[in-house]
Amino acid sequence: MKTLKLTEQELATLKAVLFTEIQRVKKEKAAGANVDDLLEQYKKAFEALSFAQ
Repeated sequence: MKTLKLTEQELATLKAVLFTEIQRVKKEKAAGANVDDLLEQYKKAFEALSFAQ
């Protein structure tokens, strides 16, 4: 695992993009797409960013 140093703006951008992708994948899932694994990975990544400093 590698450690990255991010500015507050970069962190906010990553979180915003992940949140948008989570919403998009949820819509695809509602339409019948098999995206459970992808959705779970995005959610874990978003949660991990909550611990970023």
